[in-house]
Amino acid sequence: MKKYLIILGLLVLNSLQAQIPALSFWSNIRNSSYTQNNEIYIRCETIDLPGIETELFYSTATGWENSEMSNLDGLTYQAIISAMPNETQYCRFRTETDTLVGMMPAYQQNDVFPAESELGFIATDPLGDNLDPEIPELDITGNYFGYSDTRFYAGFSNDTGEFPLDAGGLFPLSYYFYITTILNPENVLIDSVVYAMIYCDIPVLMSAGLYRIQGTEFSLETFEMIGSIEAGIVDEKLQLACDIETLVNDEYFGSWPNITNSIGVEMITAKYTLPTEFLMTDLAKISLQVIDQYKIEPIINILPEISELNGTNSGLFTCNYFDENANFPIIAEIIVDQEVFQLHPLNFDYSNEVIFESVSGAYGWDEATFRFSDNNYDFVEETIINNSSVDEEPPIPSITLRNYPNPFNPTTTISFSVTQTSSFVNLEIYNLKGQKVKEFNVILSGVEEESNSVTWNGTNLNNQPVSSGIYLYKLIVDKKLVATKKMLLIK
Repeated sequence: MKKYLIILGLLVLNSLQAQIPALSFWSNIRNSSYTQNNEIYIRCETIDLPGIETELFYSTATGWENSEMSNLDGLTYQAIISAMPNETQYCRFRTETDTLVGMMPAYQQNDVFPAESELGFIATDPLGDNLDPEIPELDITGNYFGYSDTRFYAGFSNDTGEFPLDAGGLFPLSYYFYITTILNPENVLIDSVVYAMIYCDIPVLMSAGLYRIQGTEFSLETFEMIGSIEAGIVDEKLQLACDIETLVNDEYFGSWPNITNSIGVEMITAKYTLPTEFLMTDLAKISLQVIDQYKIEPIINILPEISELNGTNSGLFTCNYFDENANFPIIAEIIVDQEVFQLHPLNFDYSNEVIFESVSGAYGWDEATFRFSDNNYDFVEETIINNSSVDEEPPIPSITLRNYPNPFNPTTTISFSVTQTSSFVNLEIYNLKGQKVKEFNVILSGVEEESNSVTWNGTNLNNQPVSSGIYLYKLIVDKKLVATKKMLLIK
């Protein structure tokens, strides 16, 4: 048993390192203003790989509702939720892979066992995978997690809705365990300690409680109780609760909050048969619980402002966007001589000014209108006129720009082609704060439309490794920005 729990901790940590960038599953979370239909658009950057699904849960007057997130562009995902304009609204995210669920658990305002719809769903578990099929109560069909300011809550479901503690009879020989393991993923490799809320009752030997489990061999003596738990059945689910303070103040738990503000959680059932036989009967999918939530406060919408409108004769357009409510624009576009092009942000911190840009390739354009809306019905528009001569600037060349792999660790190849033989080509890499971290001066092959490439090994200008996260790479031809793309470094 104990060996398994340590392995479990290692699996959680390895999954964390392999699949989660340091900036967490979901970065740059942001929202629009309210639309006419009382909806809110929510966006974030998250992992975009086959087999990984992300969904958003949001609070309503009747509990939590969920909405699938769809890929908008590159690593950017979007969901549309029903808004409550006069109330604070809470959102949380859930990302599932084959081996791991990363999620923000459901927050409980009161320290009482939550109703079924109030706990955060982790994952379903196959029916019939219990190693002792004669005990269906030990066959987990789903697991759940939540938290309040003072307690962690765990939930189990099975096919019967009953959770007996023994095999029955006057002197039962078999006893049943319902276990929620909790670990600090940033500390488990240091001291090999796992904590567990254990619901059981073996007379004289062991009772329900919060336990520390430490060592390399399993026996009942390796379970050391450090606190109490509360257990109850709500809506045919077994719920367990422990005090956060008791858990995180234990001398072996490690720092809390930790760097990622997260804990590893696993639900397990087991059977103990006297005198010493222990059988692990079922276990649910591992989860990383990120103790956080995204909050949307009621506002009176103030329309955004745009400034510093610029357009080159070659068709590169930029402007500054500022929204006093820190809302992102649902619509961000530029209309160049009646043709519409999308404007793209260069960062996602809408509490400050954000630069938008677009490369239209409209050489020698006459009129361009910048058009924004943070609520999908009120628009801010500004028009600029091209007073430059068509002979003053050469047109921006036709280009391709991409990197592979994306996401990557530790290196990626950035390839591009331009339909000209200019030798003045630069590739610049920026973080989301707008800081340049790397620059490549590229000497073209001299053959039009031939592909060129550079390899970035995830280091900065001082050849020091950069942190995990999203980076922008920009292609500059003849000292003019012609394309920008995003890439994700995962360590």
